[in-house]
Amino acid sequence: MKNVLFATTALIATAGIASADVTVGGDAHMGVIYNGAGAGSTDIKHRMRVTFAGSVETDSGISFTASSRATMNDNADNAIIGHNKVTMKSGGLTLAVGATHGAMKSLARVATFHGFDAGSLYYTAGGSGVDNNVGLGDGGNNVLVRFDSGDFSVAAGMDVDGNTQEIAASYTFNNITIAAGADSSNQWMLAAKYSGGDFSVGLGTNDNSDIVLTTGYNISDATSLGFGIDAASGGTFNAVGMQIAHDLGGATLTGALGQVGGATTVASLGVSFSF
Repeated sequence: MKNVLFATTALIATAGIASADVTVGGDAHMGVIYNGAGAGSTDIKHRMRVTFAGSVETDSGISFTASSRATMNDNADNAIIGHNKVTMKSGGLTLAVGATHGAMKSLARVATFHGFDAGSLYYTAGGSGVDNNVGLGDGGNNVLVRFDSGDFSVAAGMDVDGNTQEIAASYTFNNITIAAGADSSNQWMLAAKYSGGDFSVGLGTNDNSDIVLTTGYNISDATSLGFGIDAASGGTFNAVGMQIAHDLGGATLTGALGQVGGATTVASLGVSFSF
C-alpha cells in the first residue's frame, strides 16, 4: 500500500514537468601532420572532445537546450568546459545566447575543413584556412535570433556587449542557396552553394576581397573527395588543398595535402570517429 501511495504521489508531483533529455557525446582523432616548417615539422596529434547537452520541451511546445563542451588536446591536462550556449526554439523562431555562430557565419559562410582533425592542417603553418568568414565567431559570447520559413532564413546577432551587430539572409531554390550578410563594422559576406546528388560546390567572398571556392564529390558510399581554395586580393593564395576520406564503418581515414601562404606545403594522415 505504501508503494502504491508513493507511486501515485510521485506521478501527481511530476505531472506538470515537461520531459527532459540529457546527452553526452563527442569525437576524437589521431594522426600525423606535416606543417612545412623545416626541422621538427612533423607533429603527432590527438584530441578528444566531449559535448554535454540537456533539453526540455514545455507543454506549449517551446523547446530549451543548453550545451557545453570540453576539449582535451594531445597529452596535456587542459580540458576546460567552454562553448556554452542556451537556445530557445518555437516553430521557425530560434533565440540563442552564448557561443552562437552569429548571423553571417550561420547563413553566408563558405568553408571547408581538410584533414583528420577538421581543418587545423592549414593553421599549423600560420595560414587562414579556406573560409570567407569575417563575422562573429562561435567561440564568443553572442546573441542570435533566427527565423526559418521553408526555403528562406533570416538572422540577426550581436555580441552581448552590443559592440557589433550583424544581419544575414539566405534563400534556397533548385538545390542552390544564395546568402548575404553584413555587420555594423562594414564587414560583409556573400555566398552561393549548390548541393545535388553526390556533388557539392560553394563560392564565397567578403569585404577583404577573399574569394573562396569549395567542392566535394562522393566517389562511392564510403569514399569522398574534397577540394578548396582561398584566393586573397592581389592574386596570392591564403590556402589551397584537397583531401580524400574513406569511411571504415564507425571511423574515417582521411589524407590531405595543401599549401598555405602561397609557399608552405602541408599534409596530414589520420583517423577520426564520433561517439
